[in-house]
Amino acid sequence: MNNIVGKMLIVLQLVFCILFMCFAGAVYSFSGAWRNQANELENKLTIANKATEDANSARDRETKQLQALLSEAEEERDIVKSQLQTAQTQAAENQKLLAQTGQERDKALADGEIASAEASARVAESAALNKEVQSLRNRINELIQRNRETEDNLLDRTGKLASAEEQEEQLLAEVGRLQDLLRSNDIEPNTIVTGPVGGEIEKVDGFVQRSQKNSAGTQELVLITIGSDDKVYKDMMLTVFRGDAYLCRARVMEVYPDEAVCVVEEKTRARNGSIKRGDNVTTKL
Repeated sequence: MNNIVGKMLIVLQLVFCILFMCFAGAVYSFSGAWRNQANELENKLTIANKATEDANSARDRETKQLQALLSEAEEERDIVKSQLQTAQTQAAENQKLLAQTGQERDKALADGEIASAEASARVAESAALNKEVQSLRNRINELIQRNRETEDNLLDRTGKLASAEEQEEQLLAEVGRLQDLLRSNDIEPNTIVTGPVGGEIEKVDGFVQRSQKNSAGTQELVLITIGSDDKVYKDMMLTVFRGDAYLCRARVMEVYPDEAVCVVEEKTRARNGSIKRGDNVTTKL
């Protein structure tokens, strides 16, 4: 019984030895494989650590660059924000200016409408003035023509006056000669000659009361302060003057006791010989 147990133990011991050897060979084999794996893993770890360091360095560089870019971006943001605030302020001012400009534009449009209305009125007034100016020009041309005709008549009358003065001088010379002839015959020239003589016109002076044109506007009528009581008669010629200035000759048309109506002889009117109230009238100069 004891031998069987001993044998079984020896067999078990031999089996365990074999198993131990197997385990040892397996462990040796596995240890070599693990060592290779460990070396590979260590190499990979070294490479990974280096890559990590490179990545960290690159990350630090990128971080610095990003921080620099962030600083620049923040500065640009601050600048843009300041510019935006300035633009907003300018926009508000522009809005105010736009509103003021709109008001000024509306006012300018209203003023323009008023000015246009005034300009239209001025144009109409200018047209009326142009018509009036044209009428005045026509009147001036007419007056110039009349003035030329008057000047021509004046020259003609001046020539006639010169001829009359020459005849007057001749008559005065003849009167002087006749007076000398009378004196040589012992006759005083100033002696009144008796006998029938023609009616002599007495010198009577008066004044113009009123003057006006007749209804046709072709003749000027004059009312004077002397009449039949002053020996004024119809068709009698009177002289109208003012001071020392001769105005015209007037012919009596109607006679009343203390006044008379005369008509101005236009051909005898002096230049600028307008008749006024208070002018002198005489029957004989």
